[in-house]
Amino acid sequence: MGFGKHIVRIRSWRESRRTAWFCSAYFAAWFLDMIMPLIAVTLVTLIVYPPARDTMFPPAPIALVSSKGGVQKPKSGTLGSTDSATGAPENHKGEAVEQEASNFVNGFATIALSSATGKHPQGEPPDEDSPDSSVPDPTRIAISAADAKDQAAGVKSDKHHDKTKVPMETAMWTKMRPIMHGIADVTDTWERFAK
Repeated sequence: MGFGKHIVRIRSWRESRRTAWFCSAYFAAWFLDMIMPLIAVTLVTLIVYPPARDTMFPPAPIALVSSKGGVQKPKSGTLGSTDSATGAPENHKGEAVEQEASNFVNGFATIALSSATGKHPQGEPPDEDSPDSSVPDPTRIAISAADAKDQAAGVKSDKHHDKTKVPMETAMWTKMRPIMHGIADVTDTWERFAK
């Protein structure tokens, strides 16, 4: 994620001096047909001479860099950690990243389960008279099972204590919804041509 954010920062031209250096080095290497040697020398320099890392890629909190290269408000609301995607506050080093990873896995499992059953938590509420109203929602069962596991381990997993839970769920559904719609469109088109 840090690599992607640095690429976004370079492409945005908001740090024009740094972007100009990268651009001129790339085009000079392209003109001289030396792109692979440039990449090799750059990697060796980054490995052998650690101060070059901060010069070429100045550190910035991941949560503050937007996908357009500018500055954004952290998804957790506050900047409590510099190495997490949401910027959630943490009591111990790495706690926010660990919570994000846990919420990512739980969110992915929820999406897989909801795609298999045809339901998703942000869908329309079931009608009281429909036959589906008596059937429990499997995505809610999966979410409550993950919460129960966390509570049994002594972790407070509600949205007031875990500032990464809602941003990670939102990010997962935002990214996966177009993919799921695309798969459905391809499948429908395939079925139409098959008939």
